[in-house]
Amino acid sequence: MARKKGLGKGLEALIPQDIEETIEDGEVQELELNKIFPRKDQPRKEFDEESLMELRDSILEFGIIQPIIVRQKDDIYEIVAGERRYRAASLAKLDKIPVRIMDIDDEDIKEISIIENIQREDLNPFEEAMAYDELMKEFNYTQQELSERIGKSRSYIANTIRLLKLDPEILDHLKEGNITSTQARSLLSIKDRKNRFKMLDKLLLKQSNVRDVEKLTTKKRTKDIYQQELEEKLVERLGTKVNLKPKRKGGKIEITYMNNDDLERILEIIGG
Repeated sequence: MARKKGLGKGLEALIPQDIEETIEDGEVQELELNKIFPRKDQPRKEFDEESLMELRDSILEFGIIQPIIVRQKDDIYEIVAGERRYRAASLAKLDKIPVRIMDIDDEDIKEISIIENIQREDLNPFEEAMAYDELMKEFNYTQQELSERIGKSRSYIANTIRLLKLDPEILDHLKEGNITSTQARSLLSIKDRKNRFKMLDKLLLKQSNVRDVEKLTTKKRTKDIYQQELEEKLVERLGTKVNLKPKRKGGKIEITYMNNDDLERILEIIGG
């Protein structure tokens, strides 16, 4: 698949220009709901029931404001973008819904579906990391190319994908929302598995926070709130443990790296 140029943040920008022009020129059509089906390989597998019911209520009151995008496949229509609206319309027991029919190949539809999934408000960090990883592997994007494609910084993408290096059990907790992405990144800096899970247990019991991860690996004096905030920003930016050591005049910044590749990754981020 030919790599596309940077297309900004909106889903509309992900649709090839010639097809987008065709869609804009075409009129909105109404299709019977029983002729529309989700794709079998749709990357989004779970839908929040409460959120769907809220959307259903909105549809019953105001209708479907933005038509879903579909493509024709034999005698049925396959959803390209808008499965959540489709599901809510089904809950509302609508007979027909507004759609735009477009002609798009399998490769493009997969990319559009993945990026639509990334743009969800309720996307958890694990799902986000998996989506970035899938896009890079499926379409041979570099981190920089993916950054330009979806409107996120390269360092943000790199740090998000690094979460997938965590133990499967920890990833499960990240997926369920039991720990935050910042806490998960801090757990990455603990090399010893036993200590890593010891800290995980503390986090899950709400007896700790992300700062305890650093206390487990090094002794440090109590930091003021401002210093903690600075360290957390650096951890978020660099994706590794960072320790500020202030002195009367100036101070030092200690950055932990796991190997030479990790060091090069950090230097790339610092160098911009």
